[in-house]
Amino acid sequence: MTELPPGPPATRTAADPITPPPRRFLDRTTPPHILTLITLASLAALAMNIFLPSLPAMATYFGTEYRVMQLSVALYLGVNAVLQLFVGAISDRVGRRPVLLAGVAIFLLATLGCIFATSSAMFLVFRMFQAAIVTALVLSRAVVRDMVPEAQAASMIGYVTMGMSVAPMVGPAIGGALASVFGWQATFWALFVLGCVTLWLTWSDLGETAPSRAGTTFRDELRDYPELLKSPRFWGYTVTLGLSSGSFFAYIGGAPYVGHRVFGLDQATFGLFFGAPAVGYFLGNFIAGRFSVRIGINRMVLWGSVIVAAGVSLSLLLFKLDLGTPYSFFGL
Repeated sequence: MTELPPGPPATRTAADPITPPPRRFLDRTTPPHILTLITLASLAALAMNIFLPSLPAMATYFGTEYRVMQLSVALYLGVNAVLQLFVGAISDRVGRRPVLLAGVAIFLLATLGCIFATSSAMFLVFRMFQAAIVTALVLSRAVVRDMVPEAQAASMIGYVTMGMSVAPMVGPAIGGALASVFGWQATFWALFVLGCVTLWLTWSDLGETAPSRAGTTFRDELRDYPELLKSPRFWGYTVTLGLSSGSFFAYIGGAPYVGHRVFGLDQATFGLFFGAPAVGYFLGNFIAGRFSVRIGINRMVLWGSVIVAAGVSLSLLLFKLDLGTPYSFFGL
């Protein structure tokens, strides 16, 4: 196999075979190390839920109702969803590296805004700007696809998301402990420090991986959308991802209320319970990384969907029979 010359692949096109040079850590003239991609994805996941055990304390601090502070989840996810519509197309045009660096930088500034906010409205505005970190979540996977073919990409993405799943597993527990000792701002200071490390790591290790699109315009890309929207395969993957992710985001939005108001859990205990589903997420991504090449993507998606539906159904049945507990709710 022929190695690409060092440096950004300025002359490579999307149709060329992907033959990246060997990876060297902290050398952005070679493809990024998997640790860099895991760190990017983990920060995006951590920003989503590390502060959730602190929501009641934050409502008291700002002198507002709990439901107002719950908007910090809904607004964040709303902006997150909108940005995902544009991040991929923008990075195709200007490159993965500048979009990632800009996203992490905006996240850092927004995090400082959250820390020093003087009202719930100001906090919510900066919280929406924090959603810029979705660039890390989206493009960490796009970079994988830039580097390796489809079959290997499914496996590598599985390992990236497996590493990413550790963040929501331990994040709420750490956030709850920090908030109990130092106050709710401590969770955002932790995000700021981790964001600084991520920005340095991205700058030092991640060179440009996007294939050159010289001669193409945004209008050319838009012409491909009708073909994409007519693809049953596209809609199958999109609906599956949308529904499974929807159940997860519904959990993120509702679990703090259930933990604090229904089960009466304190911040530290809730943080431990909240991270339980990430154990399943970790194992699922490990299985995907290990077996997706051998078993096939579609069969893995099918069985994953069956398992998700079974867990949710069993949880609902237990509560219908008045047998629900924190262990069954968070565990299932």
